[in-house]
Amino acid sequence: MKPSLRTILLIALIIIALIAPLQIATHTYLLHIIVLIFSFAALAQSWNLLAGYAGQPSLGHALFFGMGAYTAGILTLHTEYFKTNPWPSLILGGFVGALLGIAIGAVCFRLRGPYFALATLAATEVARLIVMNSEFTNGAIGITIRVPPPITTPFFTIDFTEKLPYYYITLVIMILSFYAVYTLSKSRYGLLLRSIRDDEDAAMTLGVNAFRLKLFTMFISGFIAGVVGSLYAIYISYIDPAMDPGGVLTLFTSIEPVLITIIGGAATIIGPLIGSVIRVGVGEYLRVIFGWRAGMDLIFFGLIFLIIFFLARKGIWGLIRSRIKIR
Repeated sequence: MKPSLRTILLIALIIIALIAPLQIATHTYLLHIIVLIFSFAALAQSWNLLAGYAGQPSLGHALFFGMGAYTAGILTLHTEYFKTNPWPSLILGGFVGALLGIAIGAVCFRLRGPYFALATLAATEVARLIVMNSEFTNGAIGITIRVPPPITTPFFTIDFTEKLPYYYITLVIMILSFYAVYTLSKSRYGLLLRSIRDDEDAAMTLGVNAFRLKLFTMFISGFIAGVVGSLYAIYISYIDPAMDPGGVLTLFTSIEPVLITIIGGAATIIGPLIGSVIRVGVGEYLRVIFGWRAGMDLIFFGLIFLIIFFLARKGIWGLIRSRIKIR
């Protein structure tokens, strides 16, 4: 059977992604930007599953992301084992995000549309204030996470003071999250999600258990966001609950996956990656270009958002697909 153009492009991109960083291993700043692109693409994909496919526009993904980050931070702060081996906290952070997703969903899914979005935003702010005022989480001081010790194998040593290991870890997590959402979107489950998104009342009339499906979606979405948050905390080595950009529980963090997904294309698999390249890559370039004019890059992305919202509702990938037929 002749492979489709999409399959060939996908295999070529994966091979390039595996080989390319070996050529730029000494360019630490460039690797740092790519690590952030992969991380936020995976986070945006988790939002895409909930909002793009299920039609539940959350403004609370910073809660799952941030509590995943704080899972890694608290474990390294209070236990000796995780100070030398923080990697299991990726899975634990994922489950914390997933369980929070079910808890928040059980309450907030009684609301719809903008009311649901505002309720998730309020839940995130409540969590941020609890973390801010708790000694257990180090309060406003935040948590410094020690760089993981190197891992030695018979053939090579993985040094986590370098960017290259994080490149491959974030690449793997991004590919797994994309594959999970792709598999779900192509299954009967994805079809039911679309029916809820298009007309929830009609879907329920036909026998679809919308509440249970949305809770399961929140579980998967929260798990992915929690894993990404845990990895982000280990990579950045410091987290805090401040309201400023960079705080893991802020509105800024909740807005990022929304902006990335809408720019790239909601309810598409590749859209979050395209959006992340533009938001993180171009955003960083603009931040350097504009220098002291703080916030100019945000104005630029605000304009992009308005243009896409009014002229290209399906995002950049939707626009490309409408021009080029890709099987």
